[in-house]
Formats: sequence, structure tokens, C-alpha cells
Amino acid sequence: MDPTAYYYMPHFKPGAAVRWNQQRETVSHVVIRRNMLMVYLVGNDTPVYPEALQLAPSAFHLTRVPDHD
Repeated sequence: MDPTAYYYMPHFKPGAAVRWNQQRETVSHVVIRRNMLMVYLVGNDTPVYPEALQLAPSAFHLTRVPDHD
């Protein structure tokens, strides 16, 4: 793996501003249920599939950290 490789993906976390149905919404909480990621929005009791939300991706990179005994 290239140590300088960056990966981009949306980071759904509480308080994040997202676009859903052409409106700005706020993420309440995120649940993984039956191997599915579901995002709950503030003021909405039903979960939303992450594919239905628009959120700019966050950049991150993976680095290996040696085990400490």
C-alpha cells in the first residue's frame, strides 16, 4: 500500500450537515443494522439510506502503526 495514498468518503457523524430532498438537514445519529448503514436525521423518525444523502467526502489516509507491548 502506498503510504501517501489518500482515500475519500463521506463521514456521516452527528451534527454533520447533509442535503436530502433538496433541503439542508442535520445528522442525528448513525446505526449499522444487518450490515446496512442507516442515517437518522434530526426531526425525522425513519432512517435514510446514505446513498440518498449528499455530503462532501472527507480525505483520509491509512498508516500502519507498530504494535506496542
